[in-house]
Amino acid sequence: MESAKFEIYAPVRNTINGALGVVVKTAGENITIQPVAGERITFRAQYLAPASETGSAALAALMERLKLEEENRNKPKASEDPALIRAAFEKFLRHISVRYPKAGEAFREFWSEIMAVTGDSPGQTWEMRPNSVKYPCPIIKIYSKNKWVYLLYLQAGWDLRMEIKKEFLPAGAETLFPIDNAMYGMGRAVELTYARFPPESRKKYLDCLKTIYAAAVKI
Repeated sequence: MESAKFEIYAPVRNTINGALGVVVKTAGENITIQPVAGERITFRAQYLAPASETGSAALAALMERLKLEEENRNKPKASEDPALIRAAFEKFLRHISVRYPKAGEAFREFWSEIMAVTGDSPGQTWEMRPNSVKYPCPIIKIYSKNKWVYLLYLQAGWDLRMEIKKEFLPAGAETLFPIDNAMYGMGRAVELTYARFPPESRKKYLDCLKTIYAAAVKI
């Protein structure tokens, strides 16, 4: 017997114990529901059935809340004040400079060279990875498929680790980022010490960025 098909936000009941819930995800025969109380649970479709009229009424408030949460998630996020982004960058760089003065100076110089390529528009061409993550750092962005997306992460400190999205890396540039499977497999990375990162070496990475930006769709 073929299992019933359930749509997102459909009110359902567990045929074994009668518990009620709202469908929040479907993946073939696996149906994830949000109960009125507690964590989300995944069941096989064969153990679920449409809720009765009374059950649906009891789930009405939960259904509306879940729909509202989805709408709020899909709303465009308000752009952060560029001045706040720049202030966060200066704070980030100040922390490096206090501990490693030469590294801080070298990174600021490299950053200025990057900005000359990408354009210095906080919130658009770059932003700061939030302090809530393990490695807060500046991120270079690129305009692709009608939106600005992350391109290059610069994890600076005593040394410099850069991670770049594979999809934007030009052919033959893999040697600049020899560490594979960064970004959970989506990128490549390189780890550099500033003492071994003279202008001629930096130029290779700047030229790589120029190539990427030249190939990108412009606004």
